[in-house]
Amino acid sequence: MVKNYEMVFISPIGPIGINTYDEVINELKFDKKLKKIKPKNIFLKEVCKQLDSYFNKKLSIFDVPFKVSGTKYQAKILKEVARISYGNTITYSEIAKLNETHPRPVGNACRNNPIQLLVPCHRVVGINNIGGFSGEDIKENGDMMFIKRSLLKLEKK
Repeated sequence: MVKNYEMVFISPIGPIGINTYDEVINELKFDKKLKKIKPKNIFLKEVCKQLDSYFNKKLSIFDVPFKVSGTKYQAKILKEVARISYGNTITYSEIAKLNETHPRPVGNACRNNPIQLLVPCHRVVGINNIGGFSGEDIKENGDMMFIKRSLLKLEKK
């Protein structure tokens, strides 16, 4: 089943579905099944412009409002992830240590991230590998792992 989005941005590594509420992004997800949907308002046009700039290496920090949702724990972890700067990575273990928790729940919070890119879970890696992405394990080597590898490569300094 294909989810409905207000706008679908076609990035060089796949379509990105975007939903908003009161000019705040509450969902931004990669989904290869989506077809382009043009922005319908000024806010979504700005989102589109910033995504385009990001993929053309002209933007390293998004300047659009977004809302982190999920459990209190997930929101706490995702706020920590949102602080990881462009071109940098941090391990699940390091985030777990900062938050006095275990790496697995950190991974689960990242897996359930509703606003990929804006909360850059692709920058969270394993100690010995790049980790998973959006529920896909590194061993699966599917679409989501392709996206994670591509994003890390794009941001490489």
